[in-house]
Amino acid sequence: MKKQLTISALMMVLTTVTLFAQPKLEWGTKFDYDVKLEEEPKVVLADNYNHYLMSIVNKHGMMAQHGIIIRKFDQKNKLVNTFKQDFPNKDTYTLYNYLGSYEIGKDKVVVFTDSYSNKTKKKEIHRIIFDKTTDTFTTTLIVGYTFESLSKSGTAYVVASENKSYFGIVYSKFSNRKIAEVDECTVIDGATFDVVWQKTVTFPLEFYSGDMTMTNSGKLVFVKRVVSKSEKHGLLVVDATSETDKDLGAEIKISKPIAISIGTQDYLIAFNFKASFREWAYSNIMLYDLELGKMINNDPINIFPGIKDIQEIRYNYVSVHDNQIDLFAECKYQTGTKPSNSFPNDPRFNEPVYAFGSGTLVVLDKAGKVLNNNKIVEGGAIPFSNALVNNFGVLYYKGDYYINTYAFTERKVEFAVFNQIAAPTFKTTTRKLQFPYYNTNGGGEDDDEIDDTRGNAYSGGSIIHQFVNYFPDSKRLLFAKYFGDGKVAFVSYTGVF
Repeated sequence: MKKQLTISALMMVLTTVTLFAQPKLEWGTKFDYDVKLEEEPKVVLADNYNHYLMSIVNKHGMMAQHGIIIRKFDQKNKLVNTFKQDFPNKDTYTLYNYLGSYEIGKDKVVVFTDSYSNKTKKKEIHRIIFDKTTDTFTTTLIVGYTFESLSKSGTAYVVASENKSYFGIVYSKFSNRKIAEVDECTVIDGATFDVVWQKTVTFPLEFYSGDMTMTNSGKLVFVKRVVSKSEKHGLLVVDATSETDKDLGAEIKISKPIAISIGTQDYLIAFNFKASFREWAYSNIMLYDLELGKMINNDPINIFPGIKDIQEIRYNYVSVHDNQIDLFAECKYQTGTKPSNSFPNDPRFNEPVYAFGSGTLVVLDKAGKVLNNNKIVEGGAIPFSNALVNNFGVLYYKGDYYINTYAFTERKVEFAVFNQIAAPTFKTTTRKLQFPYYNTNGGGEDDDEIDDTRGNAYSGGSIIHQFVNYFPDSKRLLFAKYFGDGKVAFVSYTGVF
């Protein structure tokens, strides 16, 4: 009898442990999200009390709309307020470019815009700061320029240093083979937004700027390109008092360099390939010492296998820590075609469709040697046609990375997962959560799957992979799901960590 009681007690303890170990879900109410109108969605200013969803509206034409939408949510994931701010200089003659947005500390987010008008012949670059302590916007003109005509209005760019200590604003004036490129550079302090330095840079007639980046020490770095497509790239490093040409030390072309710091030194990381190649067929990744003007290493890498005609690279997460550099990247490429608006019934005029996909993790040591090069999604990375849902999101917690992404069953059914990849080289993967299958009311194949949405208002839909936050004080993991009816809802998981 005593033995039976002991076994029963043990079973009760194990059952209790299992129940407490199983994550609990708390869904917020659904809210409207217009995937055709809103762009660049991101969760910002998240803490134990509130989080905000920011998106950009920049639609031209007869029904033009240009502005920022910020939605505020409470600890229960309930929408409590919505704040909207128009881009500056609002009139029928003004056009806009969204130049980027960044979180500043724990309380502010800044949005940079470029407005230009053929009527006034002016181009103006503004910053719009949202402060969560007051839930208000403040708009400030950073710098303005004049131009000859709309077709010669030039292009504006904003780049941020990795530590967000500096923002670089570059206005590249109209140029061609007969007119040298002139770039007006303004660098501002990331904390005070005061102007740190300004400088006009003129390229020799046969050269023009490619991608650019900003160092943690406040220098602008331009990729220096030659008109001839078969020529190698170089670098131009610009600060308040100097312009310095740097040779890459190899016959290569580079794309989207990232400026990082190792100790107090500035370095560049960049994917690259042989200069004789015309297509962007990346074959190597380099680590370059900016102060010495020397390539430290240029390891071969199979970064985006099978992807042709790469349009752009996007870095989702970059971290320099301990003795290594961790880099999460994906690329933009053509995934299909769609009917043309001008000739909707003629397939000969179909327009290309582009999406981001082929997410990859690259781990380098501080000598630039590749330690790991793994795909984020095994079994094929299918990009999403829905502009709201990206391939993956990254959470760094207690030395490990957690990837909010998707996987496939043996029958090629797609489902969302939350995976842990363990330090130091992040080659070991453990599944922390498996979400219900997309667009179904059923669950998955994993016994540990949590599915309290089957048959209720939150069934179906798609987990928004890039949205993932963790709040250690409340032990809440924050996710979100998009539903096919234009609704979104946030959900918290507790008990995962």
